[in-house]
Amino acid sequence: MTERLSFDAHPPRVIAALHLPPHPASHHPMAQSVTQMVDFALRNAERAVEAGIPALYIQDVADTPVAPQVQPHTVATLAVVGTAIRRTFPDLILGVCLMSHGAREPLAIAQAIGAQFVRLKVYVGAMVKAEGILQGCAYEAIQYRAQLEAEEIAILADVYDRTGEPLGRLPLVEEARQAAVFGRADGLVLTGLSFNESLEMLGQVRAANLGVPLYLGGGANATNVGQALQVADGIIVSSAFKSRQGWTREALLDEWEPERIRAFMEAVRNTGLRN
Repeated sequence: MTERLSFDAHPPRVIAALHLPPHPASHHPMAQSVTQMVDFALRNAERAVEAGIPALYIQDVADTPVAPQVQPHTVATLAVVGTAIRRTFPDLILGVCLMSHGAREPLAIAQAIGAQFVRLKVYVGAMVKAEGILQGCAYEAIQYRAQLEAEEIAILADVYDRTGEPLGRLPLVEEARQAAVFGRADGLVLTGLSFNESLEMLGQVRAANLGVPLYLGGGANATNVGQALQVADGIIVSSAFKSRQGWTREALLDEWEPERIRAFMEAVRNTGLRN
């Protein structure tokens, strides 16, 4: 059994989001074979580990448009990719995040590959996203994790994921309380439409003292990470490691650049906080 990662006591300061190339079944014009996807993941994971990044999750970001349900080939491929990463980097804190909505599939992948956490984007409430209306999966996640006897897998839950618009929006702190207290999430991810909005969101939820670590879900770079870590327990990062910024097809397929990863981690270390 994988040792439980204590997000309460020792949340990793930096979690790298490894966005995989498109799968052949996505029919994306830039799709790669599963072997190529594994090689891509191992190259980039190695750069992250060498720079001192303690945690990383894999995600099928480039499989667009996003399917309304998790596809079987996604489960199979992320299990293959995750197993390769776990075998090569046994000490890396590893996680799973899927673009399509659901709790069972990411938890099943995480258990199979020995991952310590999952990130779930619509955990409570309901949201309108490109693929339609999605409803919170907290009950499904908690029940299925127990069914798997996989309580060691931590759940990071997004509160108002920025890629959608909530239905029946509650005040931010109340939505966060729903996820952390009633939904029993092990940590919360907050991301606004801008870096400053993200800081405001983190500050509001921090003041509520919900008892779980808070993560900035995006927008951090080597220049502002010190500011972010004043209000967040940790940072989720990917774009800062790439030369091309923004959510474009080309940027999504870029690999991480070692010098950018090193610069980011040097900025984290300069805050005086552990990684």
